[in-house]
Amino acid sequence: GTPSNLAISMLREGKVEVLAGVNLPMLIKLAEARKDTSLSNAAQKAKEAGQRYIAIASQILAGKT
Repeated sequence: GTPSNLAISMLREGKVEVLAGVNLPMLIKLAEARKDTSLSNAAQKAKEAGQRYIAIASQILAGKT
């Protein structure tokens, strides 16, 4: 199986969550959020942080952000 399939087989509600396509902002937010929130809330915050920091380099360079 793929790494994703193996990870999904380990899901346990409230104990184990699986995030795919993780980037550095997601990991930082997850580390911060796990100190004071539930696993599901921390995973949601990580997802939002990851989406917020996705950018297209050519648009940034063209000043279209």
